[in-house]
Amino acid sequence: MRRMKKHSFDKEKGASDLLAYYVHRPVENWITLRLMRTDVTPNQVTLMVNLLAYFAATLYFFGYLIQGSILSFIVGLLDGVDGKLARAKGQTTKLGKMEHAFDLLFEFTWLISLALFLYRSTGDSSPLILSMLSILFISFYRYCYDTFSRTMGTSLDIYGDFERVFRRIAGRRNLYNIHILIGVLLGFPLYSLMSIMTHAALTSIIYGWRTAKHLHAADRERQPAILRQI
Repeated sequence: MRRMKKHSFDKEKGASDLLAYYVHRPVENWITLRLMRTDVTPNQVTLMVNLLAYFAATLYFFGYLIQGSILSFIVGLLDGVDGKLARAKGQTTKLGKMEHAFDLLFEFTWLISLALFLYRSTGDSSPLILSMLSILFISFYRYCYDTFSRTMGTSLDIYGDFERVFRRIAGRRNLYNIHILIGVLLGFPLYSLMSIMTHAALTSIIYGWRTAKHLHAADRERQPAILRQI
């Protein structure tokens, strides 16, 4: 199998789902290579991505579900370009880390916008409940993930063999976009929220378990050293 050429800016993220790794990554690299010698800045790319993301949320809210779903995939394709462009141009900043917070914000906005449209269309409150549960589960596993990174100094997704495999199918915005598209194409968008909630719940269980397991093991390894110092 032909291996993709490795570029200096192509630093794989710890969290890398199937779509991000096999589809987004080569497209991001292609776009970054063409922007490297232009006046386009990473901040401009970030701003454009966020504007497109909230436009997608607006499309969901007003019931343009196919258009919103397609635009969501475009946002996913462009989302990693700003970081790679910053590394390619030597313009990385600590402020740039805020990108992940804004990513999470528009991810939640998509779920809420879709749920509000379905609620207004049917009067059924279940879409609101499903979106709320999805946001709770996503928030929990993101916190587990971030806690592990801060505590252990490395990403949970690359810490062990199990994690390296699971990260390809773990709940991520890119894969949630697939749930939305399938539900819309089937004419049953409520399925999208149901399957996203299920996917997020399973991911939160796995991440909670693996985070607790590894942190507990680290504590046990540390205990003999502490006892020797007493």
